Formats: sequence, C-alpha cells, structure tokens
Amino acid sequence: MFKSSNFMRDESISLSEEITKLGVKQAPLTSLLMSLGKTGKINAPVHTWREVTLDNTDDIGAIEGNKDIQFYQSQRAQLNNVAEIFQKGVSISGTAEAMSGNGIGNQFAQETDNRLLELKINLERKLVSGAKDDGSASPYIRRLQGVENWVDSANITTAATPATVSEDDIIATLQKLWGNSGSGAYYALVNAPIKNQLDKLYKDAYHYVAQTNSFGLTVNRIQTSYGTIDVLLSPFADANKMTIFDPNDLKIEFLRQPQFQPLGKQGDATEGFVVAEATLYVASGKKLAQLDIS
Repeated sequence: MFKSSNFMRDESISLSEEITKLGVKQAPLTSLLMSLGKTGKINAPVHTWREVTLDNTDDIGAIEGNKDIQFYQSQRAQLNNVAEIFQKGVSISGTAEAMSGNGIGNQFAQETDNRLLELKINLERKLVSGAKDDGSASPYIRRLQGVENWVDSANITTAATPATVSEDDIIATLQKLWGNSGSGAYYALVNAPIKNQLDKLYKDAYHYVAQTNSFGLTVNRIQTSYGTIDVLLSPFADANKMTIFDPNDLKIEFLRQPQFQPLGKQGDATEGFVVAEATLYVASGKKLAQLDIS
C-alpha cells in the first residue's frame, strides 16, 4: 500500500503487487493472468517470439534397434507484438493535502489508487480487443494486439443461426482446439449478450441445492467431451464473439512494470503519475478459437 512518505522520493515505486489485487471484476482477463503468474519481462518495445506448434507427422514407427534416427522440427512462424504505454497523472492541491487527517484519508494515496485502477481497466481493454499499431504514423502511439485479434482464421466458427449461441456451435468451436492438441482446460471470454444467452441455454440442464433467499441461474463452467470451459465475463469483449483460450498460452509481458513516478511539488500541488508499458504474448493463433454470432 502507498505511504505518504513515499510520494516525495525521486525513485519510482513499484505497483506490481497492488495492481494484481485491484479491479478483479472490472478487468477479469488481466487479473486472471496476473494471479496465475502469467507475466514476464521484455527488453524492447517490439517483442518477437517463435510460434509454439507441434509436429503432426502421421507415422513415427521405428524398427527394433533402429540407428537411422529421424529428426523433426515444426514450421514455426515468427510472431510479434508491440508494447503499449499506459499512463495517468495524479495531482492534488495543497488545500486537499492539508485536509488529510481530519476524518479524511491520505488524498494523494486515494487518487493514486484510483488512477492505478483506471490504468488496469484500460490495459484490460487492450489485452482483450486491441488492434496492433506500431506507432510509425501520427499520433505515434504504439498499440498492442489483443487476444480477440490473435485467433487463427481457421479456428473461427460462424454461428449456425445469426445472433444465437447454440450448444452445437460451442462444441464445433471447441473441436478446433481439440484438433490442435489443446489442453482441455479453457476459458471463454464473453460480453454480457453472449453470457445472458449461455445462462438461458443451460437453464433447464442443471442441478442445484435449494435456497430460500437466492434465485436465478449463472453459468460459470461448461463441460463437454472436448474440454471444460470456464466463462470469463469482460465488459470489453466483442458482444458477438466468444474467444476460447488456455491461459497457459497467454502472457502479459512488461517492458515497464506498473509503477508510480513522483513529480514532486509543482506550485501549490503535489504531482506524480502511474505508468506501465506492456504487450500480450500468444503462443500461437492456432491455440485460440472463436465463435462469431454476428
């Protein structure tokens, strides 16, 4: 937690632990990856890696005592994403600062917490639906590519009936990952319209313990022969898309971990800013699947 004694230091103050605990509901994808330790450190604004794929040779049988060993290497594309800078300023007047202690908490700390939460929510928006921009043209701001835009075109399923989610559609989408040696344990990133449809779709296919003060149905997990899906509700997911992924295939890569940078006293105000520089690593677009109901 921030302390008033920290604000006037010249060095930056790490907020990596604080941001993990903030805004779990407002930023579910970011919170999930951080809580699972799916974060890393990069050393340049453009992060490049080799696609993770498996060799699919049909027959690797060998005779007993074989000395003619066959070596295999999958064709691995070079992938990249850019680190986007997220930044929000904090400023508090001398009057507001002087009021701290009279039944009012440290105003600067409260304002810093609020700006950090806003930064995390904006990071969530980009990790979900961001469109990549290398920043080479005006306004020269780098933009990272979000998970919805990483899905391989071969792994996109179109709903049989527009604007409608069916069980067959879900299974057909999940089979794309099963056919690509998926793990079987997935999350589905959805917005409210698809979440509401899922709740209705399974309203007659569940067991429950009777309660006298709690009513309704919420679908949080879907089990199929091709894997289990935990539903992740994000306000920034496309209203017409369900994007399915294994969190082990994603990682938030930081060039700069979330941190507070003090600017010190500026006239009759104390100022600083919270900043982070991050991108999204995706093992392979083939490791993602998407149902499009539009």
